[in-house]
Amino acid sequence: MGQTIAEKILSAHSGTEARAGDLVVAEIDYLMAGDAKGPKALDIFREANLPFRLDPKKTDIIIDHFVPAFDVRWANDHVKLREFASERGVNLFDAGSGVCHTIVTEEGRVGPGDLAVGGDSHVCTYGALNTMAVAVESGETASVFATGKLWFKVPQTIRAEFEGILPEGNLPEGVFAKDLALYLAEEIGLNGANYRAIEYGGPALAALSVESRFTIANMAVDSGAKTGIMEADTKTTEWARAAGREGTPVSPDPDAVYERVIHLDVSSLEPAIAAPPTTDNVFAVGEFTGLPVHQVYVGTCTNGRLEDIEIVARILRSRKIAPGVRFYIAPASRRIQEAAERSGAIRVLNEAGAILLPPSCGPCASMTGNGLVGDGERVLTTANRNFPGRLGSKKAEIYLGSPATAAASAIAGQIADPREILAETAGAAR
Repeated sequence: MGQTIAEKILSAHSGTEARAGDLVVAEIDYLMAGDAKGPKALDIFREANLPFRLDPKKTDIIIDHFVPAFDVRWANDHVKLREFASERGVNLFDAGSGVCHTIVTEEGRVGPGDLAVGGDSHVCTYGALNTMAVAVESGETASVFATGKLWFKVPQTIRAEFEGILPEGNLPEGVFAKDLALYLAEEIGLNGANYRAIEYGGPALAALSVESRFTIANMAVDSGAKTGIMEADTKTTEWARAAGREGTPVSPDPDAVYERVIHLDVSSLEPAIAAPPTTDNVFAVGEFTGLPVHQVYVGTCTNGRLEDIEIVARILRSRKIAPGVRFYIAPASRRIQEAAERSGAIRVLNEAGAILLPPSCGPCASMTGNGLVGDGERVLTTANRNFPGRLGSKKAEIYLGSPATAAASAIAGQIADPREILAETAGAAR
């Protein structure tokens, strides 16, 4: 009986023949410690008087959630993280470097076949690089610092096949990776993948850039999944090699056993919207066009990459943000911001009236004080979650969409289908 990608990676890292349901102890290739759960991990580590045995090159301290720090508690936590990094010789990415998951992938900290853990739920983003990445709590982070290992229950796997790519390898007009991620979330359901791995493949996935694949892998956890892992191809290995982490690609066996196989035909999809209160409450954008918005946000570990910012700039060029709309944009890393400055995208955003935030998580969760919303306000964001209170008031509404849908809506002052503007820009280009 063949193995899935998750079973193969856990087998290689535990020295066992790992099968779904087994308990294994595995060697960790990389640990990400951030400012959300990292400070508590350091408290546990010190209170238990644990030894630091993890190779410092296998971990980073990244400050991204509370940037800038908005009260003394978070400022002191940042001090604690900086001091620990200095004491232990751990690399520190300080405030303004970017979102943890983007930094990890840009810096070549993980690659094909690796087993990674991190103190943030969206470490599954690394799955786009054929990495098995699992979110952990503070106690587990402290344990990995001390041992370099962690125990796992091998998950069952759901296979997601993206099919129906159009001629020339294109998605339908106005449809992007975020739309695919939302439609898959609808198909699986909010908790439909609890403690499962999602294994992604198919010709439509292969047609996407690695940047787009990060968006899809990022949202595995929002269906309850323990991890999400994509098959590796030449795009994967070229990205990893360029970042300095070649790795060892892992493929599923032809006779691998899956709990469920989902076939998602992308050929007839339309731009999507996830309406509150959950990520699986998904509709075609036409169901909500005309609904006024007060705030729009493009960024986060889901959609703050250069590809995302440039599609926003394409839509905003020679246009203005609607009166009464706050349009925040946070590049997912300093490197991305610099690239967007070189390409001219940042100038376009500024001219349109967008508000540029420092490379960080920004208004993704109601943590930083950036972009909180009040009672009765409505938000369209490229983030990954839309439950009540995520951005401040529980009486606000949060809708999820792609960067293209977000930009079109910021111009219109209401939820808008991006296809009309995209057609105009394509015509102008010709």
